[in-house]
Amino acid sequence: MNTDGEFLQRIRQGRLLFDGGMGSMLIARGLEPGTAPEGWNLSRPGDVREIHAAYFDAGAEVVTANTFGATPSRLDGYGFADTGLINNSAITLARDAARDCAGGFRRFVALSVGPTGMMFPPVGTATQEEIESEFDGQLGSVEESVDLVLGETFFDVREALAALGAARRAVTAPVGIGLTFNKTPRGFFTVMGDAARDAVGKLEAAGADFIAVNCSITSPVMVELAVDLRSWTRLPVLMQPNAGDPALVDGRPVYTQLPEAFAADTARIAAAGIEAVGGCCGTTPEFIRAARAALDADDR
Repeated sequence: MNTDGEFLQRIRQGRLLFDGGMGSMLIARGLEPGTAPEGWNLSRPGDVREIHAAYFDAGAEVVTANTFGATPSRLDGYGFADTGLINNSAITLARDAARDCAGGFRRFVALSVGPTGMMFPPVGTATQEEIESEFDGQLGSVEESVDLVLGETFFDVREALAALGAARRAVTAPVGIGLTFNKTPRGFFTVMGDAARDAVGKLEAAGADFIAVNCSITSPVMVELAVDLRSWTRLPVLMQPNAGDPALVDGRPVYTQLPEAFAADTARIAAAGIEAVGGCCGTTPEFIRAARAALDADDR
């Protein structure tokens, strides 16, 4: 695993750009509902590699491997028994894309870790041991080198902390954990009722290297949250909003925000002191290219 601290040095410098959505890009290439996006690491590796390359070409410095749902039970539900094969293939594809792109800046590869799909009481019946076993199974299977681990879209701080603990046991690379919040009249909360400030404080106290927020809310709302986040933590922060609010068209979500509006908000997020930005659901290389231009223009 990467231990030289190069990623942490870069994120602390600010204006670091991550990639955008993976799922929306796979859907555009034919991923069918009810199938595992991670399966494409084996069945259609060229498509996955091309998506990573498109984000690098658009100006992203970090891409996340196609491993968001690559915990053992989730993969087993789709008929994939070899957790390590899926995860390591994904990392190799991202590394290949980084190697093959033109020079100009350092490129980083993140291992994406998403929720297990299990729920703690009182909503579900999962135990702490079961949740930890899932994350240990994914992270412990990783043999290929990654520059960082990025937990994404956690809506229960207990599960986020379990993912952080598993990452600490398995890798020496920097670890950031991404929470997803909704805006309410009382402030920002996860759907499980975790107050944003409290959740961020728990992750910082548990040893996260950086804090992330992604999904659920749009870029204008992320601008509002950015100001609060900057006052709540001294750690570097990554924010990855969706491309607006989706509308269902033929049973699938369609995002209507224009890349230019998204990019203007990413520049505002950076201006609030947030070190890293990127995109989540509905964002594409066009959004990341526009964000790159906005960040670079503000830097002049």
